[in-house]
Amino acid sequence: MASNSFLTRLPNIARSSQSVSYRLTNSIKLNQTQTSYIARRYLSINQQQQQRHQSNSKSGNNQDGSSNKSNGKRSWKKTSAIGVATVSLSAVGIAMLGDDTTATTSSDLLQDEKGGPKVKQKYSIHDVSAITLLRSYLVWTALGIPSLVDSSPKVLDSLLHSPIPGVSKLVEFIVRITFFAQFIPGETALECAPVMEKLRKKNVGSALNYSAEADTVEKLDLTSIELERFHEVERALDVQGTLEQRMHAEGWDKGSSAFALKVTGLIDSNVLIRASNTLHRIRAVHNEGLELNVPFPGCPSDADEMVLIPTSSDTSVYESYRHIVPRMGIHDDDPGVIPSDMEKLKLLWDRLDSLADRARRNGVRLILDAEESYYEPALDGYVRLLSMKYNKPFTPENHLETISTPWNGPVIYGSYQCYLQRQPHLLAAALQHAEDNGYALGMKQVRGGYIVKEQKSWKLKGNVGNGPVWPEKSKTDACYNQCIQTILSTLKRQLQGVEPKMALSIIFGTHNTDSLSEIFSVLEKEGLATKSPSTGKLKLKNDVLGRVGIAQLYGMRDDLSDKIHNAFEESKSPMSLIFIAYGRLKETLPFLGRRAIENKSLMTGAGGAAVERRRVGTEIRRRLSLGFLG
Repeated sequence: MASNSFLTRLPNIARSSQSVSYRLTNSIKLNQTQTSYIARRYLSINQQQQQRHQSNSKSGNNQDGSSNKSNGKRSWKKTSAIGVATVSLSAVGIAMLGDDTTATTSSDLLQDEKGGPKVKQKYSIHDVSAITLLRSYLVWTALGIPSLVDSSPKVLDSLLHSPIPGVSKLVEFIVRITFFAQFIPGETALECAPVMEKLRKKNVGSALNYSAEADTVEKLDLTSIELERFHEVERALDVQGTLEQRMHAEGWDKGSSAFALKVTGLIDSNVLIRASNTLHRIRAVHNEGLELNVPFPGCPSDADEMVLIPTSSDTSVYESYRHIVPRMGIHDDDPGVIPSDMEKLKLLWDRLDSLADRARRNGVRLILDAEESYYEPALDGYVRLLSMKYNKPFTPENHLETISTPWNGPVIYGSYQCYLQRQPHLLAAALQHAEDNGYALGMKQVRGGYIVKEQKSWKLKGNVGNGPVWPEKSKTDACYNQCIQTILSTLKRQLQGVEPKMALSIIFGTHNTDSLSEIFSVLEKEGLATKSPSTGKLKLKNDVLGRVGIAQLYGMRDDLSDKIHNAFEESKSPMSLIFIAYGRLKETLPFLGRRAIENKSLMTGAGGAAVERRRVGTEIRRRLSLGFLG
């Protein structure tokens, strides 16, 4: 096989890693104003590696990384081609993510005929460093081993908490230079800023995702952890706001930045579960029976405010609802809210309200990220409450400001997971509620990333049936594509209505080529975009620009991002977005685990990681055939 023939050549590649590092270091060109902390740190690491290599050579170290007996150190054995490649990648500082993460220089931009920024067309994989290509190939190869992927969460957790000295640090280092570097470009928003700037100058937007979730902390000092995470989101929104201002000053349209918020990182997740149980029960009454006809986890209600923004700690009123909802996956003995929860829920609302206002002032869209279905009732309720407040123009009459804020579309975006059977019901209810209450609906549509957890938790509770998710993936795909039609046809109708400025905005998150083609097709069919007869590219109508985006995750399916970018005529408002997860390694392990499972399921199919592995392998072989890898 082609991949095997490539692997046989990896030892030679490994032995040339020092020269590759040298070429990479000398190929990076940054001016003083654009050189970021990360870029400087990367250069420093590479220089240290070169000095270490020279020092080791003088002390008797061999080129392949083994050492002479005189230095008293144990030699490394090249047990496999992949092992050699891993050692070589570590040696050149791959943990610093390669030269892909540096800021774009002024030479990467052209000027259009009006003096504004013009994107310099590139095929991105040809610009990727050799180190990053090798790392990517190893990651995709590892994801093709089902037993490795299935056992990795438990094994990693055990090793990271190993009492054996040095094991935890070694495992963390290996994860950091492979999967962490592939999918997470930094531990803080500031470390991700060079990536966001580089993307923006290629007319690609970005959405930060602070991937700290409920499962990532030990119950030691949860209050201080929640507060620190809240402040981290504040810092991230300010970093994005600064970038938005700078890009706008250079001629780019506003609104290219978003932040995807994991609400479970800001509160004890058990409080959200109890609140969701209570919401299920009261919705059955306040939605006049509609809730019972919608699959779990149901739809939000205007009555949610009494639980999610409580005015007192008295929960006795909710006891009478305990036996009302036996068909929604909620059992009689499932706990509802308790008095101490009410203060925590009110604090959560105050923090979400503060973050929404900060996002609005920074010109950043705030996405409340979807999580497991047992959290969704509370999350849906908060999305609705925040949308009613922030997804309409602000004036001195309805907000404590002295001047009006320019309207640039919705600030709050809810997440809609198409692998949940409730999705058609939820979408219809959300569209109707926004129109009835005079706010612009912000949406992010995805297939969903918690399917294994959903199925497991449903069975553990003793529930029967398939649970909240569709029984077959084909139904998820059909649901996703049908919702594309519903959303874009509604957008067309709203733009032609009496208040077009209050039309919806949508981000389609997908790594599926069929869904991508469906989006292109429906945009053209609904008259939201027209195809140029000369170039064959689509051009969005002016009132559609900024309202429709298509997103992929950082480190996955870059070819789709290229396809999106190249399918549309250039504009100052990006159509393509990249979701960038960040956070400390141990905080982001659940995210990395979901990416591994997701890619494992796609590895043998026609898309996903299989395509990515072949694409990266083809590029490596292309460079080798030309006599170079860097």
